[in-house]
Amino acid sequence: MEDSKGNVLRHRYEKKKDDQAMASPKGNGSVGKTARGERFQVPETHDMVTSLFHPLAPKSVFDLCTLACMGVQGFLWLVLPNAVGKYVLLLCFTFWRLSYNLGLGVLLKNQSDSQELVRLYQKHKLRDNKWIQRQLSIKMSDDYDFEAMPDEYNAWLLFRQLVDVILMNDFTSYALFVLAWFNTSTFSMSFYAMLGDLFRWSFGIFLILFNVWVKVDAHRVVKDYAWYWGDFFFLIEQSLTFDGVFEMAPHPMYSVGYFGYYGLSLLSASYMVLFVSIAAHCMQFAFLILVETPHIEKVYNPQKLPKHQPRVNMTLDDDIKLMMVAIEKNAGRDMAPFYFRPDLIVFKNFDIFRSTDLMSLIVIVYSFLLPALVPGDAGKWLAFCQALVWRCIYSLGLGALLHAQSDTMLYTRHFLKWGGTAADAFQHWKSIYNMALSMTYITFIIACCKFYSLPQDWTYGMTLLRHVLGLAFIALHIFTSMSIYDVLGDYGWFYGDFFIDQQRHTLLYTGIYRFLNNPEKIIGSSGFWGMTLITNHWLIYVLALWSQVCNLLFIHHVEDPHMRKLYGEAIRQESGVTKTVRNALTSIPAAVSSMLKPLVTIINGDSHSIERLESAFEGTASSMSSIPKVGSSVLHDLIKETKNHHTEANSNGNIQDCHVHVQKEHYALGQAVVVKWKGAKQAYHESWVGIFKRSEASNPPSGLATTRAEGHWAWINDNQQTDADITHGEVVFRGPQVPWKPGAYECRFHAGSSHKVLATSIPFEISSPIIPSIQDQDALQLFMLKMVQQLMGNDVERMPMSEIDTYHLTDIEAKVLSGLVIDLFKVNFAWQVMQMDTTVTKLTTRIRHAHEILCFSHKQ
Repeated sequence: MEDSKGNVLRHRYEKKKDDQAMASPKGNGSVGKTARGERFQVPETHDMVTSLFHPLAPKSVFDLCTLACMGVQGFLWLVLPNAVGKYVLLLCFTFWRLSYNLGLGVLLKNQSDSQELVRLYQKHKLRDNKWIQRQLSIKMSDDYDFEAMPDEYNAWLLFRQLVDVILMNDFTSYALFVLAWFNTSTFSMSFYAMLGDLFRWSFGIFLILFNVWVKVDAHRVVKDYAWYWGDFFFLIEQSLTFDGVFEMAPHPMYSVGYFGYYGLSLLSASYMVLFVSIAAHCMQFAFLILVETPHIEKVYNPQKLPKHQPRVNMTLDDDIKLMMVAIEKNAGRDMAPFYFRPDLIVFKNFDIFRSTDLMSLIVIVYSFLLPALVPGDAGKWLAFCQALVWRCIYSLGLGALLHAQSDTMLYTRHFLKWGGTAADAFQHWKSIYNMALSMTYITFIIACCKFYSLPQDWTYGMTLLRHVLGLAFIALHIFTSMSIYDVLGDYGWFYGDFFIDQQRHTLLYTGIYRFLNNPEKIIGSSGFWGMTLITNHWLIYVLALWSQVCNLLFIHHVEDPHMRKLYGEAIRQESGVTKTVRNALTSIPAAVSSMLKPLVTIINGDSHSIERLESAFEGTASSMSSIPKVGSSVLHDLIKETKNHHTEANSNGNIQDCHVHVQKEHYALGQAVVVKWKGAKQAYHESWVGIFKRSEASNPPSGLATTRAEGHWAWINDNQQTDADITHGEVVFRGPQVPWKPGAYECRFHAGSSHKVLATSIPFEISSPIIPSIQDQDALQLFMLKMVQQLMGNDVERMPMSEIDTYHLTDIEAKVLSGLVIDLFKVNFAWQVMQMDTTVTKLTTRIRHAHEILCFSHKQ
C-alpha cells in the first residue's frame, strides 16, 4: 500500500496527464479500421522511453521485467572480469539482436500473412483475462477502454510490451558490449596520433548525435503507430506527411538510423565492435527486405488484376475472321512486337545466342586475358591504359555523341538517312552504351587486380579499415545503381529522352531521387573509390580521380543542359537532403534552449523538482515488492496453460479423429479439386490441407510429410462448420493451386502449421487432356481458352470469355501456363512471354508459328 506522499505524487502526475488531454483533442485524432471493417477511435499512447524511465509514470509488470533485464546485464558488466565479461555481453547482444530481427520478424511475418497474433489472442481468450487488461490499461490515458477496443488493437498493445522488452535490452546490451570492448591502447602522446584521435572522436560523436536526431525526427513523423508496426494489425484513416529525415534517406530508421553503431565503433577503436555492428546492421536490412517491404507492398500497393475486355457490337465469328486476316496478311511483322527481348544491362538478361551479347562477352574476355598474359610492369601499365581509354570512350566519346544528339539529332538522322526509324537508332545506341559502360567497370576492376597485393600484416595501420570501407563503398555503389534503375527503367537508364520523345512535361522525384537530385553526381563513383581504397596504389588513385572528373564533366555538359532544355523550371532546385539539413540547422538553437531549461531550473534550486524525483524512487521501490507474487502467479498460469495446450496437441494427433476425402477419383487436367474433411471439434485449429504426388516411400500415411506441397495447399479455418462435437468443412482447389501435371495424387490433412499428417485421402488421378491437332485452329483456340479459364480459377471478372478477349496473368499463372505449353506442345516459351500474349488468339498463333518452325527444322 502506497504512503500518503506517494499518493500525492501519483495524483499530480495523473492530473498533469488530464490537463494535457484536455488541452488536446481526445486520443490522437485518428480513426482505426480493422481487416473486418470495424472502425474505432484510436486512443492516445505514450512513447517507450518516457513511460519506462519517467520516475512518476506508472509501471506495468512488463516494464519492471524490462528494467530487471537491463539491470542484470549492467550487473554482469560490473562484476565479471573483462576477459570473460566482454564475450558474455557479446552473447547477450547476439541474443537480443536475434530476438529482434528473427523473433519479431517471424511474428510480424505470420501476422501479415495470416493475422497469427490476433488469432492467438482470440484463441487464448485474452480479452477475458483481467490481469492482461490491468497491465495494458495502466499505461494508457483515460480515452482507452479495454473492453470497447477491437481485438486487433488490444493484440497490438500486448505486442508492444514484447517489443519494448526486446528493443530496450537490444540497445542496453549493445552499449555494454561496446564498453566491454573499448580499446584504450590506441592513446598516444605523439602529435599525429593525437590528431588522429581527435578526428576519430569528433566524427564518432557526430555520428552518434546524428543517429539520435534521426530516431527522434523519425518518431515525430511516424508516431507510435508505425514505430510499433501498427499497420500489421489495423489501419488508420489519416494522411501522414513524410518530411524531415524521410526526405533525407530511404528507410531512415534502418539506414542512417544506425550510423550510431559506426560512431561507437570509432570511439571504441575496436574491430570487433565494428564487425559486430556491420553484422547487426545487415540483419536489420534483412528484416526490412523480408518482413517490412513485402507487407508495405501488400497493404499500400496491392496488385490490381485487370478485368477482361469483352467484345463490343461484333459477333465472335466476325472478330476471329478479322483477327486471323490481319495475322495471316502480315504474320512476320505482327509477331515481332510479341518477341520478348529484354535489353542487356551490364550482364543482366545475357543471352549467348544474341550477336550483341556474344560480342560483348568476347571483348570482356579479351580485356581480361591480355593484361594477364603480359608479365611484370608491362602488364600493369597495359591494364591501366585500357582502363583509361575505356573511361575516355564512355564519358568523353559517348558524352560528345549524346551532346550532338541533343542539339541536332545527329545519331537519329544517320538512321533516317538509310531508311531506319528513331526506334532503330535507340536500339543500336543501347548496345553501344552497354558495351562502353561494361568495359569501363571491367577494365577498372582488372587494373585494380593487377596492382593489388595481399597485405603481409592485416593489423598494421589502416589496412583492415581500408578494406572494410572499400567494401562498404562498393555496396553503396551497387545499391545506388539498382535504385537509379528502379526509378528510370530501361528508358531512362539508356538516356531514352535523347532519342524518343515520350512527351513528359513534369518530373516525378521518386525513389532515390526523392533524396538526391542527381545521385550519380554525389555517390555515383563510390564503387571506384572503394576499389581504390582496397588496392591502395597511387596510379589507381589517379585513375579514380580521373573517373570522378569525367563523370562530373559528363553531368555538367551533357545531362544538365538536356534536362534544362526538356523540363526547364520544373527541375527541383533543392534536394531532399539539402532541405532537411537546412531545416535541422535552423531548429538546433531552439531545441538546445528547450533542453537546457529543466537543467537551469534544477541548478537554481527548484526544491519541488528534487522532491518529486526523490519520491519517485521511493514509489518505484515500493511497487517492486509485488513482483515476486505477481511473477509467481503469472508463471503458474503459464505452466497450466502450456500443460493444457500440450494435452490438446496430443489429442489433435489422434489420426482416428480425422477424415479427409476428395469428391471424385478422377479429374481432368486443370479441373477444380473439391476436398471434404471432418472430425472432432478440438482437432482443427490452424490446420491445413494439401495435395501431394502419390508416393508411399517418401510420404507414409501417417507421421511427417517429407515432400513439399509446392503451393497446392490451403488453410481450413475459413471453411469450417461445427455441428455438436463434429467439425467439418470443404476446401476447393482451383487455378494454380491444382497440380498441372498428370499423375496419381492424394490429399493430406496436417495438424496446426506443422507437416504432421493426421489423415490421408484415397488416391485420385489427374489425367492428361486430349490435345487437338495443331493445324485445327478453331479447336486449338477453344482448347487453350478452356485451359486459360481454368488456370485463372474460372474467375468471371478476370478470365477471357472468348478467344479475343484481353486478359492478364499473374506471375504464378504465367509460369504454370508456360510449363503446360512445354508439356503439351513441346515448345519452350519463357513465362514472361505468356504475360505478353494477352489474348488466346495471340497465344495459339505463337504456338502454331513456333511449331511450324520446329517441324520445318526437324524435317530438314
